Amino acid sequence: MNDAKVVGNNALVLGTAEPPQIEQPEEESKLGRQVSLIKQQASSVVVASEEGFVLAGELTKQVKAMQKQVTEYWEPMRKSTYEAYTAVNQHKKEMLDPLASAEKILKRKMSDYTMEQERIRREQEEAMRKAAEAEMARKLEEAEEAESRGDAVGAEFAMAEAEVMEGVAASGGLRPQAPKAKGVSQTKTWKITKIDSEKVPISLNGMELRPVDEKLVLQLIKASKGKISIPGVEYKEDVIISVRS
Repeated sequence: MNDAKVVGNNALVLGTAEPPQIEQPEEESKLGRQVSLIKQQASSVVVASEEGFVLAGELTKQVKAMQKQVTEYWEPMRKSTYEAYTAVNQHKKEMLDPLASAEKILKRKMSDYTMEQERIRREQEEAMRKAAEAEMARKLEEAEEAESRGDAVGAEFAMAEAEVMEGVAASGGLRPQAPKAKGVSQTKTWKITKIDSEKVPISLNGMELRPVDEKLVLQLIKASKGKISIPGVEYKEDVIISVRS
């Protein structure tokens, strides 16, 4: 007895459905039967005598002929299928390549903007540091003048302000603020811009660098967070942009 599940006015019978049968062309069916027959014959052949050896040889000839026949039957379909597959891939590529180029262009522009903002931040930081150093020097002069006048309180205040400016100059002041957008992440990296192989040392920090291995050189740069100096190697900071769709 079949179990049935009723949904609305439809009864779904479980366990009785069979996959649809695809009817083969007559020629294909005939080839399939011939292939099966030859396989059965090959399995039943006994090569224990000269006669059996000859029989196996004749059957092998039939196998080779059948292989040729099967290949000739499928070759037009294989060729047309391959041509269709190639055409689909080509159309797919024609659409995907411009999109890959667009993604690369956009990420490069976002990376350039991030690096420009970092450059501006560093300039502002340097300007603040110089201003703080100048103010510190001015307050030290005020302290000396006050002390020369016998104004101990004025000298003490000026020295305190000079110490504050010294702290501002040392700290740098501005924290990095990377541009933000939903689904966009940034990773700092470095790119080698030039290598003079003759100037690169044979080894550095226990690593053999010659013959020059750019991957190893880049590994050293990343490990130092862009602080290392390698003779013969020029590199710059960069940003990798990742975007989630």
